[in-house]
Amino acid sequence: MVSPAQSLRDQWKEPSDIFTVLLIIGGDIVQQALGAVSGGFLTPVAFSYGWVAYAVSALLSATGDGRLMPETPITNLRVINLKSGYCRWNRSWVLGRVFQDYEHWMPSAVRERLEEHPSQNSDEEKKVSGLLPGGRQPEVALCVAVYHWSTEGNSLARPGHDWVWWTGLLVSLIQIAISAVPFGIYGDWRVFLVTVSGTVLAYAAGALPGWRKEKWACRRGSGKDVALTLGNGTTHVVIVHGGHPDGLDLEDLAGAEVRHSGAATSNRRSISRMIESCNTTRFFITFLAILWLVLLITSQAIESHTWYLVGVGGLGMIQNLIVAGAPRFPEMLGISIELSESSQGTPSVFAEYKVMYTLMELELGYKGFGRALLAEFFPGKLRDWEENWWALTDNEERRVILDEKKRGLQR
Repeated sequence: MVSPAQSLRDQWKEPSDIFTVLLIIGGDIVQQALGAVSGGFLTPVAFSYGWVAYAVSALLSATGDGRLMPETPITNLRVINLKSGYCRWNRSWVLGRVFQDYEHWMPSAVRERLEEHPSQNSDEEKKVSGLLPGGRQPEVALCVAVYHWSTEGNSLARPGHDWVWWTGLLVSLIQIAISAVPFGIYGDWRVFLVTVSGTVLAYAAGALPGWRKEKWACRRGSGKDVALTLGNGTTHVVIVHGGHPDGLDLEDLAGAEVRHSGAATSNRRSISRMIESCNTTRFFITFLAILWLVLLITSQAIESHTWYLVGVGGLGMIQNLIVAGAPRFPEMLGISIELSESSQGTPSVFAEYKVMYTLMELELGYKGFGRALLAEFFPGKLRDWEENWWALTDNEERRVILDEKKRGLQR
């Protein structure tokens, strides 16, 4: 009979069945990683723990709505059409991730505007400082930055290739190299077989055309001006100015509604649409899930050199975590935008110590934008002078009144 101490030593020397157990945890991380870098034919998400769990959960989804993309990371993000004023809740993972990472990709001009004093002149500065405890400087109450679609490159609705994307290929090569060690030294090819098979299945799952169709499920060239915000009480509003002939309809994208095309006009289009169809996606998800279960059963036969397999899976899990959580620039997610400039060449950033002043400055710079956001940030009754200001049509008169109010800080 083996003693308890000897049993523990044997387990740490050659851990048995641990890889089989680890394969069924962390499926949500795999889905988040796939969502971050998918959209092209090559989706480098490394083989790791959690792939079997993800395959089973994807199979469950396939029997329902057949969706691949994860849920949006920000459930309370509002998408406002600045022409109609219509507001809808965002369901798109891409838009949610772009806004979630805003602190990371925020242009330096916006960051500097937030850090500097929002007042405009010395008289105003003295007046505002006198109202705050200790004469401290006021902070920005609302910052609105206006962006437009970038014309450089062809990065709209296409995944970008940054360091996050390249880690997948690098880690996959390292994993195969690690698994080849027991094959080359001891002639044990089982670890190598499981690693290569898992890598092929992982890349096949990411290559499904349904990822691209769901990730950027929207029309193009609508020319809509759209604002992204968390609503009243938050600091940032991101406005994307339309006008680009291939610009994405972000209001449409927020609905995350996958549309299925009608009859094809050619054999090539017919084949393409058949591959992208919901039923075809369900079939491939089911087929891949079966193969993952076969791989899970196969891995149980590995009783020696298991530390190599554990190392392969652990390295892949680290890569999955990095891809799932690393902040990305919008162009890496297929939303290629740049900070706009005014006619004077200054960045289109509006940040004041009062929310109303920010919206008024925005309205003076972009007619209709401030008014469209007014109901979101001021759902109640306005002051008399504010109602009169918004009723005016002469921007010069508006400017005079706003400057006087800011200097006097009348409440």
